[in-house]
Amino acid sequence: MNTLKTKIAGDEIYTGVRDGFALLELARGWLQQGNAVVASELLGSAINSREADRDQDLRARILKEIGRVEMMQSNWEKSDAYYLEAQRVFIGNENYQGAAECSRNRANMFFQKGRYALASELCEQALEWASIINNFELRATILNTLGAVKSATGDLKESIKIFKLCLADFQCAGNKIRQGYVLLNIGLTQTELADYPQAIASLNEALAVALEEKDLSLVEICYQNISKCYLEQGEAHLAKAVLDTARKIFPGLNSKALETELDLIEGKIHRVLGNYNKAEKVLENTYQMAIEHKMTSLAADILYEQALVADEKGDYRIAVSKLEKAAAQFKQLEVKKAYQEALQTLEAVRKKAGI
Repeated sequence: MNTLKTKIAGDEIYTGVRDGFALLELARGWLQQGNAVVASELLGSAINSREADRDQDLRARILKEIGRVEMMQSNWEKSDAYYLEAQRVFIGNENYQGAAECSRNRANMFFQKGRYALASELCEQALEWASIINNFELRATILNTLGAVKSATGDLKESIKIFKLCLADFQCAGNKIRQGYVLLNIGLTQTELADYPQAIASLNEALAVALEEKDLSLVEICYQNISKCYLEQGEAHLAKAVLDTARKIFPGLNSKALETELDLIEGKIHRVLGNYNKAEKVLENTYQMAIEHKMTSLAADILYEQALVADEKGDYRIAVSKLEKAAAQFKQLEVKKAYQEALQTLEAVRKKAGI
């Protein structure tokens, strides 16, 4: 048995490990830590090992991890080539799990690049292979990607159907925390459809899982979005009650982005309740926080909300100024829906003001 002797000096890695299997496991450990550079060095040694020459399945597994490294570094073409070669070897060895994982990872990559049709095709292929081995966990991860693809292309009802299939597979696999995140995805998609009662129900289910599993990040996101749903339903007092509960549970909050997001929701609540002075004060402080922490997207959302407050107060020139800035930021960020909404609101305010 090889003794694993690895040490790092500066940016260099020195290893006495020669066994391909051991090198692969070491590389995976570094990848879990997000260190693609060290992992790449180890995988380079692994692919040239005697074990990789003798064992084609090991070779495919190494190639798959190299594809992952290249994807992490946004080397899309190289990543795709490695995944395709790994997939070819896996299919030759009738390793359908490996082949499905490669196809799913390629789907994730093309999803990131906005090539949704290809991502969908790859998910369908991955599902076929995952179904051969009846691997619920693997199939669920593929369905999760496919649901995201459908959501991104605007097919929201189909997206919910797929997410529900994904949820069922994670339930069969006994993966509780992933069930929580799928319920979150369902709730967010229902929110996009303006089906707020169903969204609140889904988000509350996700919240129950998050509390049981003690996943603080998921708890925070659920409270935030439940509050938004109540606000969209015109139930500002319920939205505020949820927000107050969230603030009690997270004193000091762990995330500046979340704290800013909750403050933005609070500003919206004050506007809906007609407390314009409070709304202005909260939103101004929130905007300063967003600028200080370089949260450009949130800053644009805050500008838009400030414009709505000014519009409802009749301060049309201030509203126009805020909307112009918000629209410019949304355009720069390539947030098309928000950009179009800002332009439409800007046109309406200008008409009111006769500008």
